[in-house]
Amino acid sequence: MAGENLDNHVDVKNILVEMGTYFQVQDDYLDCFGDPETIGKIGTDIEDFKCSWLAVKALELSNEQQKKVLYDHYGKPDPVNVAKVKALYNELNLQGAFEEYESQSYEKIVKSIEAHPSKAVQAVL
Repeated sequence: MAGENLDNHVDVKNILVEMGTYFQVQDDYLDCFGDPETIGKIGTDIEDFKCSWLAVKALELSNEQQKKVLYDHYGKPDPVNVAKVKALYNELNLQGAFEEYESQSYEKIVKSIEAHPSKAVQAVL
């Protein structure tokens, strides 16, 4: 597909956007819950006040008291604040929410790739 205009391949473009989103959500998850020895870094999204998938999902799922915990402790580099945010993430079962997202997204991406009429494009994707 080198040199191709993706506007002429909307289905491929949509698959690539889904793959990019999937990658970013996975990266956000691993930043918080990944083993630094495995992923090769210590995540700092909470300390750095990143607008991560986990933070957005926490806001979606939180009641007012939980949102206050997030507002009071998110984006502060103190390990106590980070621990409180991670405890909230655990309370909200964001690991389970991620597993559900991951499973559904992966299935959707695979189905979209398999539905593409070109076997060559399927192989690339």
